[in-house]
Amino acid sequence: MNSAETSAASGIVVKDVVKTYKAGKVKALNELSLTANPGEALGIIGPNGAGKTTLFGCLLSFLHVDQGSISIAGLPPDALESRKAVGYLPERLNFDKWMTGRQFMHFHYELSGQDPSMKEKVCHDLLTKVALEEQNWDLLIKRYSRGMLQRLGFAQALIGRPRFLLLDEPASGVDPAGVLLLRRLMRELKAEGMTIILNSHQLEQVEKLCDRVAFINKGKVDAVEDLKHGHAESCRYIIKWKPRDAAGDEEEIQALASRCGAELVERQSNLGVFNMPNIDAVADTLDALVRGGFRIVEATPQDNRLERFFIDGKTEAAREKFEASETKIEDLEGKNEASED
Repeated sequence: MNSAETSAASGIVVKDVVKTYKAGKVKALNELSLTANPGEALGIIGPNGAGKTTLFGCLLSFLHVDQGSISIAGLPPDALESRKAVGYLPERLNFDKWMTGRQFMHFHYELSGQDPSMKEKVCHDLLTKVALEEQNWDLLIKRYSRGMLQRLGFAQALIGRPRFLLLDEPASGVDPAGVLLLRRLMRELKAEGMTIILNSHQLEQVEKLCDRVAFINKGKVDAVEDLKHGHAESCRYIIKWKPRDAAGDEEEIQALASRCGAELVERQSNLGVFNMPNIDAVADTLDALVRGGFRIVEATPQDNRLERFFIDGKTEAAREKFEASETKIEDLEGKNEASED
């Protein structure tokens, strides 16, 4: 078995999947294909109504596809072994509020069919892992804050040590400490070999946590960005220097930047915005400016890589098309979830 076949057998493979609503009149997924390789974190981004929630529903076998196929570790998503291998944290958390957090964990542990003698220890360890304070474990869930609910949901998703983890807006309603915890947990889980699919509108979080990112629009994968092994890309930097009295220094700045392959695109007093062809050009330009007598105060990227990925190239055209002819798929997804419940 070659490496591609091994990846397909042990990862998640979505091939030419079509999912429609309204008796086939609206395509939520339109021949969508993507692969989540074993042990990687794959980010899913795209505008509202693009089909991301529908994709998660199909991966979890909550929804049946009209065409195409999905395999999880070589098995269909509705196979019992597939279900055992997948943990899921939904965006819309819906708990049994009459339970306490501890009771909720115990209940789902028992549903998972794990060793009954390990219930107390496993639930204790998972609640500790997600940093839900022990004083709240015996508090009724109806009294939990949004951040507490997210932590509890994350702990529940990890019961049974799943091989695959689907996270739908996991940082929603979480405080900064919770966001940092999420990053740490995802890095630890990835290091343990878990395959993670993360759906989020928070591009900064996706960029920091994911190896690759798929941009979904109108039910299709428009583009995939490799954040781990991708080539060095152009970037835009804001460079600030101490004020100086030299006249005509804009031409000097342009000349210095040009020698380094950079371009001064905007100048405001003692601040300049530069287009850089790659990260090496940033260092070269800063060095050239210092050698030219400019005392650098600050240099910061104007935007991050995923922001450019979202608005540039293929995704820009797709986003404009989507905004011009936006469907009501998001509403249909919500109604379908309600009917599935």
